[in-house]
Amino acid sequence: MLVALLSSQYTRFAALAEAWLSLGATAFGIYQDGRPLVYWPASHRLMRPSLMAPILRGDEELGEIRVTGVKGEAFQQRLRADAALIAYLLQLEEELQLMTADLVISQDQQLALYRLTQSMRDLVTVEEILRAVLAEAIHMLKAQGGFAAFEPLAPDTPLLIQQPDGVLPHAFTWELYRQCSTSERLIICDEASSETAAMGVRSLLHVPIRIRGRVMASLGLVNRSGGFDAPGIKLACALADQAGIQVERTLLYQEMFQQTRMRAEMELARRVQLDLLPRTLPRIAGLEIYAESRPARQVGGDFYDFIVEVERPFIFAVGDVTGKGMSAALLMTMTRTAIHSKSQFMPFPTPESVMRQSNEDLYNDFTRVGVFATAFVGQYAVGSQRLVYANAGHAPVIYRPVGGEAVLLGAESTALGILPDAHFRNQSLRLAPGDVLVVATDGFSDMCGADDTTFGIERLLDLVNRLHHLAPETLAMVLFEEVDRFGQGREQDDDQTIVVIKGAAM
Repeated sequence: MLVALLSSQYTRFAALAEAWLSLGATAFGIYQDGRPLVYWPASHRLMRPSLMAPILRGDEELGEIRVTGVKGEAFQQRLRADAALIAYLLQLEEELQLMTADLVISQDQQLALYRLTQSMRDLVTVEEILRAVLAEAIHMLKAQGGFAAFEPLAPDTPLLIQQPDGVLPHAFTWELYRQCSTSERLIICDEASSETAAMGVRSLLHVPIRIRGRVMASLGLVNRSGGFDAPGIKLACALADQAGIQVERTLLYQEMFQQTRMRAEMELARRVQLDLLPRTLPRIAGLEIYAESRPARQVGGDFYDFIVEVERPFIFAVGDVTGKGMSAALLMTMTRTAIHSKSQFMPFPTPESVMRQSNEDLYNDFTRVGVFATAFVGQYAVGSQRLVYANAGHAPVIYRPVGGEAVLLGAESTALGILPDAHFRNQSLRLAPGDVLVVATDGFSDMCGADDTTFGIERLLDLVNRLHHLAPETLAMVLFEEVDRFGQGREQDDDQTIVVIKGAAM
């Protein structure tokens, strides 16, 4: 390392030598293990230095500086300072090399994930996805072979893919999968046992693939030259994560497709939309909740959703996809599915993280068809009397605290599908007994009257101010009635969806 630094920073060392020579020194040199690496002037070997200072990295001596022709404590202190400077330059050089190596590894990983994403764009089955991931993993990690296992819910048949065929006995492969599925941890074997040696296995890496919150698949690699180091393991885990996302998405699409085959197109869309909406209202301690959605046509682009998991905070979502009818209903399904899956399957979901990952899933598809979706995601921990939320361009959202006036809560970020890297941020508000939150879609505020004027936000704020004492269901019904009355019998212009949440005593 010291030799490399001398080579790359030679002019800087030469300047340091000239400085010492100008102070009266007759020679200056850098030594390592008692041997000269470089010295000035070239005719002087510093056989008997008058001053020496070690170049230290911690307790390790990397070399030393030698000077002849000057003496004294002041010169000794200066020489120590120069040695410390060289040690610092060595540290910077090492850090730069590490950063360069990390950048190379990161670039390789990004290239692998990009290639994998491109290759999987048109893949429609779990087997095709796992084959593509396995081939990319073997190529990127330069392994001799590998396998991918998938164990769907019954009655589907488990799937085992090997490249090349027979790289490992099937029984041994499924035993590895069982171990990985049970422990939910990767398996590394860099030293062959008597059992694995008999199969020709010198090194092995087995990574679990999480789908829908549990291990349903795995990726295995066999016999990598030099074994599986940290960068290789990191890359394999990234490929496994990508496989999990793609398989989960494929399974969701397959389930939807299986439902659609048995019904007429519009009846199917209506049924799917009704099935996606919660059939019962959740019962959450400290809250009173009511929700209802009325599409403008047989199907619509609005949705609301409740995610209730044992020992996890309650999460709810309201969304509105641009457009109406069948196309909006299909895109609404995509949006709701993305938000629901992230809320349910992320280890520690927050409104901010749910929005961010849902936007990443939806951006490419939404950009291709030129649509976007507004969404509001709230999270409530029982007993906290606080609601954490994130708002992606959604309105109207009205908050009416006890003893205060109704206010419109603005959106802190753009709608889903507009920016590839939208910045979502968690917000919070009090939800104590009597506090009311109304999350509606613009079908309320944009309802047109006889003279083509809209119902507007101010009328909604005034109604919530006057009706905040009512139960959530009653408040929602009055809002529907007032908007219908304002329309004076006109056909509903847009889907109307509302969620009313009111703080209550525990």
